Amino acid sequence: MPLISTIYSSLKELTSAFVGNKKRFDKPVLVVINKEVQLRKLGFVTQRELKAINLPGSIAVYVPHSYNFSGDLFILPKDSVTPLDIASTEVMKFIVSGGVAGLQSTEEQEAS
Repeated sequence: MPLISTIYSSLKELTSAFVGNKKRFDKPVLVVINKEVQLRKLGFVTQRELKAINLPGSIAVYVPHSYNFSGDLFILPKDSVTPLDIASTEVMKFIVSGGVAGLQSTEEQEAS
């Protein structure tokens, strides 16, 4: 029973992060995965400080998969993450669509 409770509460938290009043994917970022080949991924900051797990100076970023409601949680140095001036809904739509949906900056969205 504890396993079911853990899975249920995790799924509930993930769902509420996408929709409702407690949206948590509101800080889109660009993550440098490999500096040599400039490989980057889009994601969302979920924790700005990780002192509780003895990783000061690191940040937690959730990176969703395209065409799927799953993803990876990356723990990265803060300097590997660049905040984006794009609405989180636009970034999520871009990721989930596999890059097919266009992106608009916050300024472009306000102008249209």
